[in-house]
Amino acid sequence: MTFTAFILILFSVAFHASWNLLAKKVTMSVAFYTLLCTMAFALSHTAFYWTPVEYSALPVKFYLFTMLTVISDCTYCFGLVGAYRRMDMSAAYPLMRSLPLLLTMLLTALLGWGDKLPWYAVCGGVLAFIGCMCMPLQKFSDFNWRYYLSGNIFFVLLAACGTTGYTIFDSRAQEVMAAANPEISKVVISLSYYGIRGALLVSALTVFVMLYAPERRIWIDFWKKRNYMPLLGGVAGALAYATVLIAMNFVTNVTYVQMLRLLALPLGLFTGIFILKERGTVSKFTGVALILTGLLLTIL
Repeated sequence: MTFTAFILILFSVAFHASWNLLAKKVTMSVAFYTLLCTMAFALSHTAFYWTPVEYSALPVKFYLFTMLTVISDCTYCFGLVGAYRRMDMSAAYPLMRSLPLLLTMLLTALLGWGDKLPWYAVCGGVLAFIGCMCMPLQKFSDFNWRYYLSGNIFFVLLAACGTTGYTIFDSRAQEVMAAANPEISKVVISLSYYGIRGALLVSALTVFVMLYAPERRIWIDFWKKRNYMPLLGGVAGALAYATVLIAMNFVTNVTYVQMLRLLALPLGLFTGIFILKERGTVSKFTGVALILTGLLLTIL
């Protein structure tokens, strides 16, 4: 992992926490996420006008990975909607960010994608995961495995699986695009990929919203009330994920990206407490300390 990747993801986490905060404040819905992604695509589609990448010449494998990314991102959206409607941000957000870390670590190891992680990075990841598991607790004596098997956690797991999927497949799709265009810089590859990814994702989400009446009504209501929160979230979301895509080019294993994105958790905790007026607890602050210690082990 390079210092460049660290700086890029550090920049990204602030924007990621920002749009999650907006989603929680306005009540998360598929319609909200669709408008957010539409705004992000509006900002990124300009790549089609200047990119030297010939999309039609890319191999079938590229489009397979991209479609798997879209399916994963839609899965993430459905999980996010369910989790934020049932849980506090300061409880749901850490779980949705931590589970993908272990899942990505496991899948990349099993599939042999990327360099093998050193032992201290694995230990740091496990320590960070333990910290994330502490954060939803009101106090340590409340720990009970039944909590982590509740209906709420189903949606957290759904979001985590979606996050794991789109992170891995985004990385693989960019690798295929870069291999087909070795003369093009990494930044241009990432921005070119973000454009086509956004087009396919927005298309899939829009079809769902238009066919599902409750979400269609929410979508129309945003426009009627001139509620521009989803569009503002789209600006933050575009900046957040564009930098993540670029950072993927500067790591030897995409698990490092998942690890560093946990830096959003302390920010998510404090925004939940000071803006959403959620309760801060010893277990939450202990969890943040464990996460930061784990990340410190990872980047050494």
